[in-house]
Amino acid sequence: MKKSILAAVALIAATSQAPAQQACPCVPLSHVWTVEVCEKWNCAASAAIMANGDPYVLALPAGTNDGRWLILKRITAGAALVPSPDGPFAVESFDGVDAAVARFSSLTGDRVPMMLSVPDGKFVVIMLREPAATKRRAAGK
Repeated sequence: MKKSILAAVALIAATSQAPAQQACPCVPLSHVWTVEVCEKWNCAASAAIMANGDPYVLALPAGTNDGRWLILKRITAGAALVPSPDGPFAVESFDGVDAAVARFSSLTGDRVPMMLSVPDGKFVVIMLREPAATKRRAAGK
Protein backbone atom coordinates (compact mmCIF):
# COMPACT_ATOMS: atom_id res chain seq x y z
CA MET A 1 0.00 0.00 0.00
CA LYS A 2 2.76 2.43 0.94
CA LYS A 3 4.68 1.57 -2.23
CA SER A 4 1.67 2.32 -4.46
CA ILE A 5 1.05 5.70 -2.76
CA LEU A 6 4.72 6.61 -3.08
CA ALA A 7 4.70 5.62 -6.76
CA ALA A 8 1.56 7.70 -7.40
CA VAL A 9 3.11 10.76 -5.73
CA ALA A 10 6.30 10.34 -7.76
CA LEU A 11 4.27 10.01 -10.98
CA ILE A 12 2.24 13.14 -10.24
CA ALA A 13 5.37 15.11 -9.38
CA ALA A 14 7.13 13.99 -12.57
CA THR A 15 4.19 14.88 -14.85
CA SER A 16 3.46 18.25 -13.23
CA GLN A 17 7.00 19.59 -13.78
CA ALA A 18 7.21 18.91 -17.51
CA PRO A 19 4.40 21.26 -18.65
CA ALA A 20 5.73 24.11 -16.50
CA GLN A 21 9.16 23.87 -18.12
CA GLN A 22 7.66 23.63 -21.60
CA ALA A 23 5.43 26.67 -21.01
CA CYS A 24 8.41 28.93 -20.23
CA PRO A 25 9.68 30.57 -23.41
CA CYS A 26 12.86 31.49 -21.52
CA VAL A 27 13.63 34.47 -23.71
CA PRO A 28 16.55 36.35 -22.19
CA LEU A 29 15.85 40.02 -21.64
CA SER A 30 18.38 42.54 -22.81
CA HIS A 31 18.94 45.87 -21.11
CA VAL A 32 20.08 49.26 -22.33
CA TRP A 33 21.43 52.23 -20.40
CA THR A 34 19.84 55.63 -20.98
CA VAL A 35 20.79 59.08 -19.81
CA GLU A 36 18.49 61.99 -19.00
CA VAL A 37 19.49 65.56 -18.20
CA CYS A 38 18.27 67.49 -15.17
CA GLU A 39 18.89 71.22 -15.05
CA LYS A 40 19.09 71.38 -11.24
CA TRP A 41 19.88 69.11 -8.30
CA ASN A 42 16.21 69.05 -7.22
CA CYS A 43 15.26 67.23 -10.41
CA ALA A 44 18.08 64.69 -9.95
CA ALA A 45 17.18 64.14 -6.31
CA SER A 46 13.54 63.60 -7.25
CA ALA A 47 14.52 61.01 -9.86
CA ALA A 48 16.66 59.18 -7.30
CA ILE A 49 13.81 59.24 -4.77
CA MET A 50 11.29 57.98 -7.35
CA ALA A 51 13.68 55.10 -8.16
CA ASN A 52 12.98 53.83 -4.63
CA GLY A 53 16.42 52.30 -4.13
CA ASP A 54 16.73 50.78 -7.60
CA PRO A 55 20.47 50.04 -8.01
CA TYR A 56 20.18 50.68 -11.75
CA VAL A 57 19.33 54.37 -11.39
CA LEU A 58 22.24 56.74 -10.74
CA ALA A 59 22.32 60.53 -10.35
CA LEU A 60 25.64 62.22 -11.10
CA PRO A 61 26.89 65.69 -11.97
CA ALA A 62 27.26 66.36 -15.68
CA GLY A 63 30.88 67.52 -15.59
CA THR A 64 30.00 70.79 -17.25
CA ASN A 65 30.05 74.22 -15.64
CA ASP A 66 26.33 74.88 -16.05
CA GLY A 67 25.12 72.88 -13.02
CA ARG A 68 23.32 70.15 -14.92
CA TRP A 69 22.90 66.65 -13.49
CA LEU A 70 22.56 63.35 -15.29
CA ILE A 71 20.21 60.48 -14.48
CA LEU A 72 21.62 57.17 -15.71
CA LYS A 73 19.02 54.37 -15.89
CA ARG A 74 19.06 50.76 -17.04
CA ILE A 75 15.83 49.75 -18.74
CA THR A 76 14.66 46.57 -20.44
CA ALA A 77 15.14 46.89 -24.18
CA GLY A 78 11.81 47.40 -25.92
CA ALA A 79 9.95 48.05 -22.66
CA ALA A 80 10.11 51.82 -22.84
CA LEU A 81 10.99 54.64 -25.15
CA VAL A 82 14.40 56.20 -24.73
CA PRO A 83 13.69 59.52 -22.93
CA SER A 84 15.36 61.80 -25.46
CA PRO A 85 17.28 60.13 -28.26
CA ASP A 86 18.43 63.54 -29.48
CA GLY A 87 19.33 64.87 -26.02
CA PRO A 88 22.65 66.58 -25.34
CA PHE A 89 24.27 63.50 -23.76
CA ALA A 90 24.74 59.98 -25.10
CA VAL A 91 25.67 56.77 -23.30
CA GLU A 92 27.44 53.70 -24.68
CA SER A 93 27.64 50.38 -22.83
CA PHE A 94 30.56 47.93 -22.97
CA ASP A 95 31.00 44.39 -21.63
CA GLY A 96 34.68 44.81 -20.81
CA VAL A 97 36.96 47.52 -19.51
CA ASP A 98 39.30 47.33 -22.52
CA ALA A 99 36.66 48.46 -25.01
CA ALA A 100 35.36 51.12 -22.62
CA VAL A 101 38.83 52.56 -22.04
CA ALA A 102 39.52 52.58 -25.78
CA ARG A 103 36.30 54.50 -26.46
CA PHE A 104 36.91 56.88 -23.55
CA SER A 105 40.46 57.56 -24.75
CA SER A 106 39.25 58.31 -28.28
CA LEU A 107 37.06 61.20 -27.08
CA THR A 108 38.39 64.72 -26.77
CA GLY A 109 37.94 66.82 -23.65
CA ASP A 110 35.32 69.05 -25.28
CA ARG A 111 32.95 66.06 -25.37
CA VAL A 112 33.15 65.92 -21.52
CA PRO A 113 33.51 62.11 -21.38
CA MET A 114 32.87 60.10 -18.22
CA MET A 115 33.49 56.38 -17.72
CA LEU A 116 31.72 54.38 -15.03
CA SER A 117 31.48 50.82 -13.84
CA VAL A 118 27.79 50.14 -13.28
CA PRO A 119 26.06 47.62 -10.98
CA ASP A 120 25.30 45.07 -13.71
CA GLY A 121 29.01 44.53 -14.33
CA LYS A 122 29.20 46.56 -17.52
CA PHE A 123 31.10 49.76 -18.22
CA VAL A 124 29.44 52.86 -19.62
CA VAL A 125 30.89 55.91 -21.32
CA ILE A 126 28.79 59.07 -21.13
CA MET A 127 29.59 61.97 -23.44
CA LEU A 128 28.16 65.07 -25.04
CA ARG A 129 26.73 64.29 -28.48
CA GLU A 130 28.28 67.46 -29.89
CA PRO A 131 31.54 69.01 -28.63
CA ALA A 132 31.02 71.76 -26.10
CA ALA A 133 31.51 75.27 -27.42
CA THR A 134 34.67 76.68 -25.98
CA LYS A 135 34.90 80.35 -25.16
CA ARG A 136 37.84 82.12 -26.66
CA ARG A 137 39.17 85.33 -25.29
CA ALA A 138 39.85 88.16 -27.62
CA ALA A 139 43.51 88.91 -28.09
CA GLY A 140 44.62 91.99 -26.20
CA LYS A 141 45.98 94.97 -28.13
